[in-house]
Amino acid sequence: GGKYLICTNGGKLKASHEWNGEALWKLEYSPHGGIFIISRNHDWHLSCNGQGLETSLNKGIGQTWILEPIMPSTISKDQKSMYKKIGIATVALSVAMPYAIMGIISSMGFTAGGISAGSVAAGMMSAEAIASGGGVAAGGTVAVLQSIGASGLGAAGFAGAMGAGGVIGASGGVVAMAVMGKSEEQKNEGTSSSSNTNMAYCNWRHWE
Repeated sequence: GGKYLICTNGGKLKASHEWNGEALWKLEYSPHGGIFIISRNHDWHLSCNGQGLETSLNKGIGQTWILEPIMPSTISKDQKSMYKKIGIATVALSVAMPYAIMGIISSMGFTAGGISAGSVAAGMMSAEAIASGGGVAAGGTVAVLQSIGASGLGAAGFAGAMGAGGVIGASGGVVAMAVMGKSEEQKNEGTSSSSNTNMAYCNWRHWE
C-alpha cells in the first residue's frame, strides 16, 4: 500500500505506513510562482536540493513547487481497436438479429403460406395438438411462431430482437476486453522499468 510522508519536529523526512499529525501538510502560494508545501505541525518547508527531498525554513525558489496533474494513458492502441470492433459487432448484431430470428423460424417450417408438411413446425403442431386434446391453443408456442412466420415479428418483437442482439454483442465484447486486459497485464508483468529507482521526485520530469 501507499505510505505517508512524515515531517518530524527536527525537519527530518520519513515515509510511514501509519498516519499521524506529522503527515499533515498545507499549501501556500509562493511569490516565485507556484506553491510552498509546508508541514502543518512544524512549519518546515518541503524542499529539493537537486538530488532529493529535504526540508528548509527558507521560502525561496528551492522550496517552490508546481503541481501538474498528469493522467497516464490507460487505453492501449489494441484496446482502442477492440472497442471499435465491439461497437461495430454490437450494432451489426442488433440489426441482424430480427432477420436471423425470422430465418430460423422460416427454416423450421413456419412460413407465410402456413406450416410446411414434414417440417419441424409440423411435428411441433402435432405434439401440441395431442397434448391439448386435439387442437392448437391460441397464444401457444406453435401459434405464436406461425404468426411470426406469416406476418413478421411486429414492432415490439423487432425491437426486442434488436435489443437481444445488442446484449449479445456487448456481452461478447465484455468477455473479449476482460481476456485482453488479462493478457496485457501478463505481458506487462516484469517489464516495468527500474531506472527511476531512488530518483528524486522533484526531478520527475527528467525520469526515463
